Order: sequence, then C-alpha cells, then structure tokens
Amino acid sequence: MENKISQFNFTHENLESQLKTFSQKKITELYVHDEKLASDKKLLVHFLETCTREIPDCYISLKIQPHLIDSEIINLLSQLFCSLEIQMTESKNSIDAKDKKVFLFDKKLYSKKAALLNNAGLIFGFDLDFATNAGDSFKAFRDRIDFAVTLYPNHIDFPQLEKTASSDKETSISKSGSLEKCTGTYSSQDIAYSKKIATATKIFYTSGRAVPWFNIVLSSLKIAPSKFFSDFAEWLTCNNVVLSDYEKIENLTHKEIEKMQLLFLEMKFEEKQKEHLFVIAKDIVSLYGAMSRIELENEESVLNLSFNPDDLLSPASLNLNSFSDNVCMEECKIKVYAGEEAPEYKFL
Repeated sequence: MENKISQFNFTHENLESQLKTFSQKKITELYVHDEKLASDKKLLVHFLETCTREIPDCYISLKIQPHLIDSEIINLLSQLFCSLEIQMTESKNSIDAKDKKVFLFDKKLYSKKAALLNNAGLIFGFDLDFATNAGDSFKAFRDRIDFAVTLYPNHIDFPQLEKTASSDKETSISKSGSLEKCTGTYSSQDIAYSKKIATATKIFYTSGRAVPWFNIVLSSLKIAPSKFFSDFAEWLTCNNVVLSDYEKIENLTHKEIEKMQLLFLEMKFEEKQKEHLFVIAKDIVSLYGAMSRIELENEESVLNLSFNPDDLLSPASLNLNSFSDNVCMEECKIKVYAGEEAPEYKFL
C-alpha cells in the first residue's frame, strides 16, 4: 500500500504557535515563503530562534531578501537544517537612460551575501524571473544567469516554469504574482527562448547537482553559462526531450540526468578539440554524482575511473589543463558508500 504524504498549510499569524505540533503531526519539511518574514529582520530573527527551540531537526526552505543576510542571521541559520531561496531581481534604484528604464540589480550585494553563505557552508539558491519588469531584456536575463553561476548557488530556480493551475494555457507566473509580458525590450520570441534556457538550466545545473564542478568545466570550455545552457536546450530538443513537459522533466532521476550531462559534455569538449580534458571531467562528474546519490538517495555506486579519486577531489582538479599536465592517469575501480558522517569510497 502506498504511503500518503500529509501536507499542512499555515498562515503567517499561526505558524509560530503550530511549530510545537510538528513532532505530533510528523512534519519533517517546512516551506516558508512569506514576503513579510523574508524582508523583516526582527521577525526573521524571532522565527529562527523559535525554530531552533521547537524544530531543530526539521528541513526548512526559507525565502529571504539578500539585504537581511548578516553574521547574526548566518549564526542562527547554522543551527538549523535549511535552504535559503533568494530572489535575484532588479535594484530598487532603476535608472532612466535616454528615456528608457534600465533593468539593474546590485551585483556587489549578491556577491557579498553569497560569499558569507558559502564561507558558512550554508545551502542557498536563486530565484530568477524574466520579462516581468519594465526594462528587462533577454540579454539582461542571460547576464543574470551568467552572474548567478559565478556565486556557486546550490540551485537556480525559475518560478515561471510552473503552469498556473487556473489555465490550460502554458502561462508563466513569478512568485511575486507578475505574469511575463512582451515589451519593446523583451519580445515573445525572447520569452520562448528564455523558457528553454531556464528549463535547460534547471535540468543540467539544479537537478543535475552540478554546483561542485560546473565552473571548473566551463572554465576549460571557455563558454558563458547562458550560452552553454542554450546549447544544452537545443541538444535536448534534438534528442527528443520535450522542454515544455515539466512533469516528465521533474521525474527524471539523477542517473538519467548525469547520463545526459556526460553525453553533452563529451560533445562540447570534442567541439573545442579538448577530448583529453573530457576524460578528467567525466571522472569528476561521475565521482561527485555518486557521492550526491549516497547523501540523497542512499544509493551506492561502483565507478571505473581514469584517475585516482584522491587527485580528483583535491585542489589540483580546479584547473583541468593544469591537472592534465601534472597528474598521472591511474585507472582504478572504486565503490562509493555511506560513511559515518559523509560519503566514502574504497578501491576494489
């Protein structure tokens, strides 16, 4: 008999009082995407302190405005099992240039806050919208993707990929409730391309758990992330993956995605005539993928590698060209399994 998962909805007003009931209701995950809580530090501090007392072992997905992230908030978050959802949007100080509104966002703010989160080892991701604000453009959307990837988020999400429940049409809506719309700077064709790039990013980067190695690979290929994801979207279409079938995409397993990642990467390295570097990239992708499946699915893996895993997980792998020149190949077979505190591997 299939176990039915119970879901509970709470309002901002009654959430705190309900935290005491989580154990009784066997609630293990909490999604808090409340705009008021996300932007009011006093409320947020109180909420996090209450969570530490009442539900320290519950997974929390928490929406937060970047300007609230400081040492006090990070200290509280470090005591919880949580993931931050940070909206990457335009600056409040948008400017006019030649009578045209320019879509801007504060790169320094996001860089500073992402560095704090990464240094603390916290999980975070970005929510990216497109064509929902006056002055936004397809180029600006691609630039946001390129910038977001440099900050090493664990995931990049696009709320507009979800269909509205009230319509049979493929309508996109942002978390703020704004529908995408055609403008003088964002055409209907641009919106269609944006959806494809967003879907490809979600598959390859987020569902593909690529954050540990993605920037290493792109540095070797010398290609911008948005161009890489655009090419991946085209490759998926050529391989009969329907990018608008979001339900099927959501059901892809990590192993299925990893297979697609490696096939696509092999093609990109061949295009750049860097097949010798793909051998290294393949080992890195396979090793990190196996370690993620131990953590998330408790699934053991047996890998045939061309290099010693100690070398693949060392700082030497941060530059594939240097790795190729200085690290000797060492074909081996390993088993990745669950250790007491983290994934481990042994030679077979």
